[in-house]
Amino acid sequence: MYQVLFSSRCSKELTAFKKEGKITSEGLLVIKLWVQEMTLFGPEYIKNCGHWNDHALKEKRAGERSSSYSKSGRIIYKLVKNKIVIKVLKITPDHDYK
Repeated sequence: MYQVLFSSRCSKELTAFKKEGKITSEGLLVIKLWVQEMTLFGPEYIKNCGHWNDHALKEKRAGERSSSYSKSGRIIYKLVKNKIVIKVLKITPDHDYK
């Protein structure tokens, strides 16, 4: 099993997005499903299953990955020091990788 942690910045942004209505309740359910699948099956499953459109990022985000939770929403994460900890760095409702 993997452990999925959210950075403090990501948690704050996610709370704000919920309050502002930028992430729907359906989006939150999909994010929870991603966390469950990542916890149980790990990043190789997420990468290869095809459902999450998971891919490696480049340039300033080299070493990080992105999974889709909606048409434009993304979960940006990285594997922490090749351990079984997945750190979610950012959740964005609008495909923003900044």
